[in-house]
Amino acid sequence: MKTQVPRLSPRHQRRARLLDALDAGGPGQVTVVSAPAGFGKTQLLAEWVATRPEPVAWVSLDEDDNDDRRFWAAVLTALGSHTEPGSAVHRLVIPPRPGRDPEFLAAVAGLPDALPEPVLLVLDDVHELTAPAAVHGLAALVRDRSPGLRLVLAGRTDPPVSIARLRLNGDLCEIRAEQLRFRLDEAEAKLSAEEVDLRPDQVRLLVEQTEGWAAGLRLAAISLRAGVDRDRFLADLAGNGRVVADYLVGEILSRLAPDEVEVLRAVSICDRVPVGLAAALALRSDAGDVLEELEQRTALVVGHGTGRATYRTQALLRAHLHADLRRRRPDLAAALHVRAAAWFAEHREPDRALGHARTGGQVGQVTDLLGRFAVTLLSGGHHSAVRTTVAWLVDRGVGVDHRLGLLDALAAMEGGTTRPADDYLAEAGADADPEVGELYRLVRSRRAGLFVDAAEMELASGPPPPDRAPGDVEHWALDAMARLDQAFLLAVDGRSADAHALAQAVLDGARRRHHGYLAARALAVLAAAVAGGGEFGAMTRLAEQAGAELPGSGWAHTAAAGLASTLRAYGTLLAADPVRALEFLDAAPAPPVDEPVPGAGMHVRSVVHGCALCDLGRTGEGLAEMAAARAGAVAGRNPPRFTALVAVLEHGAATAAGHTDQARAVLGWAEGLLGPSSGDVLFLHARRHVASGRTGTAASALAPVLDGSAPVLVPWVGVEARVVACRLALHAGRRPQARRELGRALALAAASGALRPLTSAPPEVIDVLVRYLGGFGDLEPVAARILRARTATGGPGHLVRLTDRERDVLSLLPTQRSLGEIAAELTVSHSTVKTHVKAIYTKLDARSRREAVTTARRQGLLASAP
Repeated sequence: MKTQVPRLSPRHQRRARLLDALDAGGPGQVTVVSAPAGFGKTQLLAEWVATRPEPVAWVSLDEDDNDDRRFWAAVLTALGSHTEPGSAVHRLVIPPRPGRDPEFLAAVAGLPDALPEPVLLVLDDVHELTAPAAVHGLAALVRDRSPGLRLVLAGRTDPPVSIARLRLNGDLCEIRAEQLRFRLDEAEAKLSAEEVDLRPDQVRLLVEQTEGWAAGLRLAAISLRAGVDRDRFLADLAGNGRVVADYLVGEILSRLAPDEVEVLRAVSICDRVPVGLAAALALRSDAGDVLEELEQRTALVVGHGTGRATYRTQALLRAHLHADLRRRRPDLAAALHVRAAAWFAEHREPDRALGHARTGGQVGQVTDLLGRFAVTLLSGGHHSAVRTTVAWLVDRGVGVDHRLGLLDALAAMEGGTTRPADDYLAEAGADADPEVGELYRLVRSRRAGLFVDAAEMELASGPPPPDRAPGDVEHWALDAMARLDQAFLLAVDGRSADAHALAQAVLDGARRRHHGYLAARALAVLAAAVAGGGEFGAMTRLAEQAGAELPGSGWAHTAAAGLASTLRAYGTLLAADPVRALEFLDAAPAPPVDEPVPGAGMHVRSVVHGCALCDLGRTGEGLAEMAAARAGAVAGRNPPRFTALVAVLEHGAATAAGHTDQARAVLGWAEGLLGPSSGDVLFLHARRHVASGRTGTAASALAPVLDGSAPVLVPWVGVEARVVACRLALHAGRRPQARRELGRALALAAASGALRPLTSAPPEVIDVLVRYLGGFGDLEPVAARILRARTATGGPGHLVRLTDRERDVLSLLPTQRSLGEIAAELTVSHSTVKTHVKAIYTKLDARSRREAVTTARRQGLLASAP
């Protein structure tokens, strides 16, 4: 019946957050629940009113309620269901034109005050009220409502009352489509209630396709229970689901005007449609007005952006319209894509223009657009658009000229693949076109940059580019790409200042021209430049900024992003945080499996990854990865700095783990490539000798490194060299000298951001650090940071991890308090403290309180002596 609360479906899914949102409204307020068909409005309200303490009057409206008297009869019947016969509600007589009768409307407004308690009145499907008299009566009911009445208006469109005034006065509680959408966890629960068991990825796809639309989920469940191929069905829900399509046509599209449906069908080829594009697609200047009206009236279309000048149709409805268009009018679908391509090209969105042009199938349009915008796409990071379009043309037998071929090669190399470059370079070498010649040199230069091949880079460099006109943005972008490759190789060659100046100039120009991708590439090269100067903190920050400059797929799957992630992980490793270093490397997209670039950059990446594994105690796994990286680097033309870095990291990890054979192999490899008098090789000799107890030989090897006569290629080796000097001084009994060497190591670590040589130092060096805490002056914060970082990993070979309560107990062990006094201070039992003390002894391998305190100080678990 019209005035009875609908029964809940056995498959109704309870959603507490929506019930809480409805509860937020109070007496005297108006609650509006507005969303298109199938969002579960009625079922939600039926569940909610069952939980309410006050009496509930419910009216389910329909088209017949546009009869003014019928409407008010239903309202009075609902209100009268909670009163005794003969009450004011029952005595009220409905006049011939109740919606226009002031006395009647005033009497209705006063009815809640005559009721024994506040009442909740729900008017469901208010969108059915369209007759002027009924609308006028509803507006009067809202305007003159009593404080004892809480009014709920639910429908597919906003009720015909002054929503803005209610909102301004704080009298409005709103529940709209966005809130009614099912979230992922809610959809999983609903599907379970529908006896449909899907994989998590299938649930996610279903929620994406339906945008959390309750009816879409329910209708999909009906089809899924019928035993269809689930992956195939979910891949195109609107196209495959007959039940879904029937609902969309019967409940939604049939209620729209034909011209509204035509506009929606025309814009269905795009997800987000600017107003201008809508006009171009529908061939009518008022298309934007139609979409705006649909948004306001139905919520099937949502406006976005500044001035809400871009519209988006509800996903499942758009998919249905698009599928129907392709099926019934493929010629019109193709023509719409051609129009969209032209519009996006005119508005300088070449990526989207090419996508529509390919779908439209017009080879001439595709070729023209690619020729016009290939450089713009490259410099904007849209490399896949170039590669996909060239492949599309080749598949259709269209020849690709040398210019487009070389641009395709550049796009491929941005993704870390060089094979197309090799093919196109062989074909285009003899081309006399000056522009092709510039591209040829740029492709060779870029290839050399990926391989970190300075000799090839020099061969590839031709005459300087000609002066460009101020507005020649495309050629500026190509020149900028070449300069960034040159800057990177300058950085690798140790000419950090020159590299920094060149990359900074490109960064400044890219930002002026709003070239986000080239700005991100420049930041990655700047990170490499400052790394060569030993500024590892700055290196990490610049590498992080590169990703923030151009977030998303336009950056993530590029060779430059791989460089930035490697540098960021390297800096984090040097900052003694191997966990985050692994996170950065593992989160970065993997290089192409079939044809990765076997350059030095990949070897460094693997070595950093393996070193982080070693720092976390996964020694065997980490050393194996580092050895494999070094073996792969033998055949490559690796710059000396790369060789030195690989050697220093692997040698240190192998030495710390006691793998003397691997350490010896690393040393021999480095000595063969860098020479026996290299500062890095001499340092490796010194580290090997001090580990073997040959302190005199170690001191002789280390001396040229310390006095600078044998410069090192890896800047932070200077920190570790001072750590070794500290150990040598301790072995010789020269504790003041050991303290001075440790102070120098701290100063170098503070300046460079390379803490790892100190956090991984042996216990005797850490003992000096702890003993002299408080005496390092301005370096005190660095010393404390080193101890905290060491505590996080437990130091080499000691992965000590204490619970928070064990740390509390440990902090009180150096005091004179008894265990009972410690228990009282921590407000725990005496037996609990004894249990924690026993655990501390076990983890620190201590047999007494004094030994536990001494070991804890050495490990950095206790900051200083009392």
